[in-house]
Order: sequence, then structure tokens, then C-alpha cells
Amino acid sequence: MIIKKFLHSCIFLEDNGKRLLIDPGLFSFIEKKVIVHDIGPVDAILLTHEHPDHYAPEIIKQCIALNPATTIVTHEGIGKLLQVEGLAYQHITAGDTMDIAGFRVQGLEAAHGAIPFPAPQNLAYAVNNKFLHPGDSLATPEGTQCDVLALPIAGPWLTLVDALTLAKQIRPRIVIPIHDVFIKDFFLDRMYQMCQKILVDEEIDFQPLGIGESLEV
Repeated sequence: MIIKKFLHSCIFLEDNGKRLLIDPGLFSFIEKKVIVHDIGPVDAILLTHEHPDHYAPEIIKQCIALNPATTIVTHEGIGKLLQVEGLAYQHITAGDTMDIAGFRVQGLEAAHGAIPFPAPQNLAYAVNNKFLHPGDSLATPEGTQCDVLALPIAGPWLTLVDALTLAKQIRPRIVIPIHDVFIKDFFLDRMYQMCQKILVDEEIDFQPLGIGESLEV
């Protein structure tokens, strides 16, 4: 399986010729460092929650323009918003496992991190029993395991200490940092160095990915 990151929390997976996109939110595209055509047509889109840095209907519509057969999969909270936009979706809940465009996707309960206003429903996704995208959450179910963890490392709802604690608990083989686009580049490098220094002692490979850089697992 090939994994690519397109800024912030937007992750692209490709396996056996099938292409899956997770959380194509505005923060990945607002500065035009990435456009939808850079990603290309996808077979399915997974959405963790409704915050605009993860859910952007205008971006989703551009994806569908590239492939009208694209399947959108999410929970009821975002589903209601999609219906307003005239976009069909497949419903998934925590505990469900679905075959979606050639991928095995499991929904996991993962409450959104605490913020100064009511938090939306957030659903984590485990893909092909290998890759985990938690959305805006460090509260994955006890016993959650994965080979590759997309780990949020910055935001108003987390600390870096808590993020690294989650990585130590899950003990993936590889960590890909996400939820980090709003950090200035000079300080992001320092954060990456700190993460790498901590996780190397846990025998966890820390793999920051630049725009469109790929990792094969």
C-alpha cells in the first residue's frame, strides 16, 4: 500500500490500483500548494468530522468532477451536511467494517479532542488492518493497533506530550505526523526532530512526508 500526505490531515492511500482519500479539508488547499488535480481521481473519500480543515464540500465536488463514481463514506453527522450539498454517501458507524472500493475500512469510536466549544462527532478509520487515521482524536479504543499511525501533533485540542503518549501506547511500526499545517516551517522542523528523538527510543520510525511524498508499506 502506498501512502501520501497532501498537507495537514489529508492522506491518500493506493493499493492494487485503487485510490482512497481521507479528510480533504480546506487547510490542504487554501494556499494553492496543493490542488485536486495533484491528487488525481480517487475511488473513495473518508471523512472523520465536519471541521473545515477536514471537510470541505467544494473540494469534494472537485474530486467527484474527476471521477463521478467516487464513493463518499462517513458518519451521520457529516452525512446531513453532504445531503444539503446534494452529495450522496455511504453511512458508517463505530464498529462497522466495510469493503469500500477495494479497501477494508473499519470505523472506530474516537471522541474529538476538547475544544472551547461543542465538539463534533469524530470517527477514526482503520484501513486494511494496517493504517489508522484518528481524525482529531487521541482517544482511540483501548487495544487499538496498526502498522502505520497518522498522528496529530499540533492543535488547540492536544499537546505534543499527549500525542507521543498515544504513539507509545499503540506502538505502530511507523508514525506519519498530521494536523500540522498551521505551524511555521522553521518550528515544524524542530517539532519533527523532537518527535523523532523520542520515538526512536521506542523503535518507532517517524516519517514526515512532504507534499505528495510517498511511503510504501
